[in-house]
Amino acid sequence: MKPSFKKFLSSVDIVVEAVNSPDTAWIIKQAIKARKHVLSMSVGKLLKSSDIFRLATKNRCCVLLPSGAVAGIDAIKAASLGNISSITLTTRKPPGGFGHNPHLISRGINLAKITEETVLFQGTVDEAVKYFPQNINVAATVALAAHDKSKVIIRIITSPNFKVNSHELEVLGDFGRIVTRTDNVVCPDNPKTSYLAVLSGIQTLKQFSQGLKIGT
Repeated sequence: MKPSFKKFLSSVDIVVEAVNSPDTAWIIKQAIKARKHVLSMSVGKLLKSSDIFRLATKNRCCVLLPSGAVAGIDAIKAASLGNISSITLTTRKPPGGFGHNPHLISRGINLAKITEETVLFQGTVDEAVKYFPQNINVAATVALAAHDKSKVIIRIITSPNFKVNSHELEVLGDFGRIVTRTDNVVCPDNPKTSYLAVLSGIQTLKQFSQGLKIGT
């Protein structure tokens, strides 16, 4: 660990992570080792990091994962105590939200030439966060809330006619059926994410600092 980072950790009570880089999991793990609470915006980087959650429990630290730009996470958490049959997350974004995506470039997909609604991806959560790390953190949040990523199917669709980033959830299980749709305004500072995702992070931090949690 670099001395500057170690010094930083010694001066804070909570770390807010929003770097979404290959070092994300390492940064979070070092913070927890230093017994610091962590709020992580790059949830996709934690999908295969169960050791981090175990370490947090051992060190009595909180790992805070905001709901992000999707509605229904509280209901999925409750439903996971019973049986969930399937979860389908359909994300729709304008082409500008996928600019310079290496996966799309490798497939020869020219976003500028898309003129109608086009399915860019359909597959597992692991594949979604691998190929769209800056666009689909919400998929990892859904999977972690469900405690079973094998039940989750991700669809990513684009069209020049889309004006907002939308996330549509359908959850089936013994509890019944959940359907939610969130039409999100694009974040003014980052077209690859939604404004609601930013507000969700701020609200999560606010609730934690106030010792108040509303909802499941």
